[in-house]
Amino acid sequence: MPIISSLDDYFSDKVLNYDTAIKRVSEIKSESKTVGLCHGVFDLLHPGHIRHLESAKSLCDYLFVSITSDNFASLSRGQGRPILPNALRAYSLASLYFVDYVVISDSEKGVEVIKALRPSYYIKGPDCIKKTREEFPGFFEEIDTIKQLGGDIKYTCDEKLSTTEIIDYIKKNC
Repeated sequence: MPIISSLDDYFSDKVLNYDTAIKRVSEIKSESKTVGLCHGVFDLLHPGHIRHLESAKSLCDYLFVSITSDNFASLSRGQGRPILPNALRAYSLASLYFVDYVVISDSEKGVEVIKALRPSYYIKGPDCIKKTREEFPGFFEEIDTIKQLGGDIKYTCDEKLSTTEIIDYIKKNC
């Protein structure tokens, strides 16, 4: 049974399809402005996401957020996830004033989004800084891709808070 009866009321002009997003990034960069990209599932928007995205926006002129589509989010997060469908996750992110645009990615990894959008910066949280290539190969593929395209990796400095940790806490304590 769906959480809501219809997604029709959850629409934002800030949620772009890939073609429109690619054109918009090109326009922005032609104006010598920087484009930051954050990528993730963003299941159940919470204060950790908000703080990370707010900090990410301070590192660029325009902030794009790509979310992993339902098909791939369930592969990486497990059964019962994502809790909210991609349309609601995109709408929630687009509602944040510091998020300029949202794209729904039909890929588990950020590499495809990086290749398509070609942002100035790929922005991750501080939990990624000390990861090794062996324990987090997908992340290093993202780093390699952004650098090959002339962009750079940037990190926010905010404390990590994850949806999975919140769900685990609720299960144990409520």
